[in-house]
Amino acid sequence: MEKIYNKQNQKQINQSKGVYIAVLNQGHIRIELSYLLTDMTHQNKYRLYLAYPAEKPISYNRNKIVKDFLSKPEYDYLMMIDSDIIPPLNYLDLVDFDKDIISGVCFAYIDNHIIPLVMEYNKNTNEKPFVVKSFEGTEGLVEIDVCGTGAMIIKREVLEKVKAPFLNRYDENGIKTMGLDFSFCDKAKKEGFKVWCHLDFICSHWTGVDLKNMFNALQTRDEVKVMKLKG
Repeated sequence: MEKIYNKQNQKQINQSKGVYIAVLNQGHIRIELSYLLTDMTHQNKYRLYLAYPAEKPISYNRNKIVKDFLSKPEYDYLMMIDSDIIPPLNYLDLVDFDKDIISGVCFAYIDNHIIPLVMEYNKNTNEKPFVVKSFEGTEGLVEIDVCGTGAMIIKREVLEKVKAPFLNRYDENGIKTMGLDFSFCDKAKKEGFKVWCHLDFICSHWTGVDLKNMFNALQTRDEVKVMKLKG
């Protein structure tokens, strides 16, 4: 299901940037996200193309989205939003920064911790390749090494150069060593592109969890360096 949204001022549309918004889903999305998408279409900020791709597996879905986006040269940026992520209403403002790859702050539940996916390369090569980067939380726009794909915005030039962008990485035993989101950022950085996060744009992430695990995560939260978030 796809739509192209036209704005009232056609002259303004022709001069503005185009944003292809792909809402990845498996048949449903959060009602809060539906409200956000409707609001975006009335903000009259950019030419928007809205799609709801639901292919499996996720790597195929993301790479197919990229292929379709590249076939539409009138769109300058690809925004991917997962169906359980709700960015703030002004999320399109991130496009104004004209960065290669940019995201707000998204969260994930990993290894019994709730962490912000604002990551840097781990200097200890014997451990996991990425760790949460430490910030006060008031810096605004910051450069990082990798972020999640939950609400990622990517400039066209990046996807034109990084081939087969979204692929997991596996070791010789077939065990996944890096997810497709971090792998994409890593490949893009090796091509000379930069990854950014804006700490003022904090996204909600609705996901089902075991309350026992959530309790344990909250008890051990001091073991993870997390940002002091505004809002």
